[in-house]
Amino acid sequence: MPLFKKVLYPTDFSELSNIAKNYVMKLKEANTQEVIILHVIHPLEFSLPQFDDPFALDVATIYANIPEIEKEVLKRHEEILNIVAEEFKNQGFSVKKVMTIGDPKEEIVRIADEEKVNVIVIGYHGKGLLERILEMGSTAKTVIKKAKCPVLVIKKEV
Repeated sequence: MPLFKKVLYPTDFSELSNIAKNYVMKLKEANTQEVIILHVIHPLEFSLPQFDDPFALDVATIYANIPEIEKEVLKRHEEILNIVAEEFKNQGFSVKKVMTIGDPKEEIVRIADEEKVNVIVIGYHGKGLLERILEMGSTAKTVIKKAKCPVLVIKKEV
């Protein structure tokens, strides 16, 4: 039986997540069979929508269109999630896509528990001196503390 049969790959679609994805792809050589791709949308993404020119709309217009904006945000994120899933399928992985709204730190740990994954593969930006002194938390740091399974942390390539 493979050591990491079922992998949780949380992604925010960033460059760092892409680096972590490449490590997950390499796990195919170790007979990893299933990848659960998790994308967590932070609630603030709905309250702070992205526009081509945010100054072109007044507050009333933004609030009047929030349901449509939320749908558009979900649609865009789902499209990207589908592209990532297809990449894994093309490499022979069984794929499950999960998209949730919430705090990424908590959702990653929750989904890992629910899905009974063997490992979480997550990117880590690293911190500068000021952030280390102030002990600002990171998603990876919290996941390492709370997860019940191993966590493979991928640092940004220098």
